[in-house]
Amino acid sequence: MAKPIIGILGGGQLGMMLCDAAKKIDIETHIFCPEYDCPSKGRSTYFSVGDYNDKKEIIKFSNNVDYITYEFENIPIETIDFITDQKKIRPGKKSLLLTQDRLTEKKFLDKLKVPIAPYKDLRTIDDISSAQNEFTDSIIKTRTLGYDGKGQFSLKESDDPNEVLNKIINNSIIEKRIPFEFEVSVIIARDIKGNTSFFPIGKNIHENHILKHTYNPISLSENQTKKLIDYSKKIITELNHIGVLAVEFFIVKDQILVNEIAPRVHNSGHWTIDACSISQFEQHMICVSGNEIKEPVLKNSAHMINIIGEEIEDWCDKNDTEKVKIHLYNKKEAKKGRKMGHITELFNKEKIF
Repeated sequence: MAKPIIGILGGGQLGMMLCDAAKKIDIETHIFCPEYDCPSKGRSTYFSVGDYNDKKEIIKFSNNVDYITYEFENIPIETIDFITDQKKIRPGKKSLLLTQDRLTEKKFLDKLKVPIAPYKDLRTIDDISSAQNEFTDSIIKTRTLGYDGKGQFSLKESDDPNEVLNKIINNSIIEKRIPFEFEVSVIIARDIKGNTSFFPIGKNIHENHILKHTYNPISLSENQTKKLIDYSKKIITELNHIGVLAVEFFIVKDQILVNEIAPRVHNSGHWTIDACSISQFEQHMICVSGNEIKEPVLKNSAHMINIIGEEIEDWCDKNDTEKVKIHLYNKKEAKKGRKMGHITELFNKEKIF
């Protein structure tokens, strides 16, 4: 029986780790991305370079794979529309449409009655003044293409609304700044039969708006854990999402608010490669290929640390040890704020952070 071929749109580090995971479970991969020199090069079974807006090349790619997934959510929707057999796309178009626009995502969560931070659709100067009065301290976020703090800036009660309006380039929302205790991620997966499974919940710490540390497992109350899982299941089920999905939450005392959704494998789940019986990447490929979801078992407690920018120089000549696992992404240039790799520190599984 021929091995299934999963096409992956995108050739970054997430694509690279999906390709590595696929080899472990006897699945072939085909990367499609605009850059020849990318982290996934040499890791996939097949590799195509092309523009996401090239209909002919996308159709050719689609015809050569059994299923199609994506490693980032900013794939043009037109690219997805080029693919005749939409059932091949896992997760589907709905997950992409939702998470490409912060306002669409907020409205979706409102409709599901999943708690989120108060927000406003920024259309006029009156929306800025209104937010200053109601929220006091808030954040203006671009509705599209914003990640790792890009396209965001603070809005204070004392700011001049006219000056603020002049700074805004893209369609944006205003979100009340939440004085949260800490942020957590739920990495959840769903297969074609609707079965769901999740990994131990981890705590995230950011530096300069970029994820720096994730700790697993952490101490949460029974009520907190139940809410986190229930909300995540509600989201992934409503989207009819196939594969892995990450939900970031703010913990505010016993209140839980969704921060954002990522319709894919996620940076805060990288620790699962070394610390669980099955990684988020394997789980995603299992679900996308139509197989039954697996229940991950924690082998070690873990602390994942992102290697950012020039920090890579400290790790290029280091080797794995029993308790420290190094993953480098083979990026040619160490730009400021760029994720160049990650390290996972392993501990006895009894340790709770």
